[in-house]
Amino acid sequence: MKYSFIVPIYNDGYLADSFCVEFEKVFIEYLNKSIIKDDVELIFVNDGSKNNSIDLLIALSKKYSFVKVVDFSRNFGHHIALSCGYNLAKGNYVGMLNVDMQEPPSEIPKLMNFLIDNKLDIAYGLFTERKTSFLNRMTSKLFNFILNWLTKNNTPYNVTTLRIMNRKFVNAYNTLNEKSRYIPGLETWLGFKHGYLPIFHKEREVGESSYNFSKRLKMAIEAIISFSDYPLRIMVGFGFIISTIGFLSILLLIFSKLFFITYQPGFTSTVSLIIFLGGIQIMVIGFASLYIGRILREVQNRPLFIINEKYNF
Repeated sequence: MKYSFIVPIYNDGYLADSFCVEFEKVFIEYLNKSIIKDDVELIFVNDGSKNNSIDLLIALSKKYSFVKVVDFSRNFGHHIALSCGYNLAKGNYVGMLNVDMQEPPSEIPKLMNFLIDNKLDIAYGLFTERKTSFLNRMTSKLFNFILNWLTKNNTPYNVTTLRIMNRKFVNAYNTLNEKSRYIPGLETWLGFKHGYLPIFHKEREVGESSYNFSKRLKMAIEAIISFSDYPLRIMVGFGFIISTIGFLSILLLIFSKLFFITYQPGFTSTVSLIIFLGGIQIMVIGFASLYIGRILREVQNRPLFIINEKYNF
């Protein structure tokens, strides 16, 4: 097997048929072969879809000999689904992309040639113009800025889902065993030689993405906690500053009481200080609890995913 491509599916199996048509067309032309099953595998990972996506995918695995399907026992998450695909992929080159074809399969040969010609271990696509809503673009930029600042990385904000890596890189990725995963961060942590190539990005033609704002926010929090303890250090520093200000304020009040002013009881100022300091304490404990929860998941050492069934493997 030369090429493996992983496509996670969550309630959007209705897009898979048209995707397969385009994918097969691209590789027939790229390989100059009428049958691609001996060279290419397309692995759909059904991530606990709540509609009939799995039935549609099973039908495709019977229709297209290069299509393979993994069905999870429940929803484990987009990045877990991709990790499952990496574990099962047999190709010398492994890639991932989305079924909505906003990054069309026609861009695969361009990125593949870029990877091989420049002797890279992983090649990323870059959006030249991202055809999504203004809110999605802004939140993506903000998230990448914060993550780069916390982790001291320089990952471009306009990296696409489409990427291709060689077998050495995939084997290294498959040795990672943490349960909470943010794939771009793990790819950066692994190192190796990487490169970026601008590719075409188009608007989604059918349906809406299931990757809504709440899921994006959850992913952002998971990514930051996974790859940096900087928030904890910020909270420690902030707590030290507040404590210092409080101590100096006490000294000032005592000095004023002894030599200058007789203070009257102040309900408002007392309550305000209690609320402020209580809020700081809750925030610090909350951040610490997120890390403790992460430790719990790692110590439990449950499987990364549970496969219900595999088709056409």
